[in-house]
Amino acid sequence: MSDRYVEEAKQNMNFLERLLKGLPGISGYVDRELRRDADKRLRDLIANQLEEQKQALLTVQKKLLSSGGLAWLDDVDGAVQKLQLLIDRVRTASYGYAGLFDAVRIREEQLNALHRFDVALAGRVVAVENAVNALSAGIADKEKIQALCDQLTELTTELNNLFSKRHEAIIAPDLLTNAGYAPAVDLPPDAVG
Repeated sequence: MSDRYVEEAKQNMNFLERLLKGLPGISGYVDRELRRDADKRLRDLIANQLEEQKQALLTVQKKLLSSGGLAWLDDVDGAVQKLQLLIDRVRTASYGYAGLFDAVRIREEQLNALHRFDVALAGRVVAVENAVNALSAGIADKEKIQALCDQLTELTTELNNLFSKRHEAIIAPDLLTNAGYAPAVDLPPDAVG
C-alpha cells in the first residue's frame, strides 16, 4: 500500500480510533480499516484520472466533428461510454474488507491480492492517457483514426474486464487464493502486511 495514502488515513484518525488501535486484538482491525481508507483514496485518484481522460476524449470528439471526422464519432463515443462505465465502477467499488462483526471476511493475503487489482488499474491509467493523446494527435491522419479508436476501445474493454474480475473476487474472496487470478504487479516491500 502506498505510504502516502496510509499516512493520510492515519492522520485522519480521530481520538477514539487511536484509542481502539492501542487495544489488544483490535489493532489489526484498525490497521485494516486504515488500509481500506487508503484503498478508497487510491480508487478515487484512479477515477479522477480516468475522468480527465474522458474529458480529453470529449474534446477529441469535438475536433473530429469540426474536421470532417463524422465517420469516427460513434467509435469515440463507444470509448467514452466504456470509460464512463469504468469511472462509475471504480468510484462505487466495494472496499474489499468486511467490518468487525460482518459474517464474510477477507483475509490479509486476499486483501493484498485485491489491492493488486487497484495497483494494476492505476498503472493502466497511463496507457489510457497515451491512447487518448495518440488519438488526439492522429486526427489529422484520417487513415490512422480507426486503428487508434480500436486501440482505445480495446484498452477500455480490458480495464472493465479487469475490474469485473476484481468485483467477482469481492463476492467470492477465495478466488484471490488462486494463483494467477489477481494481476501480477510490483509492490514495494512495505506495501504488504
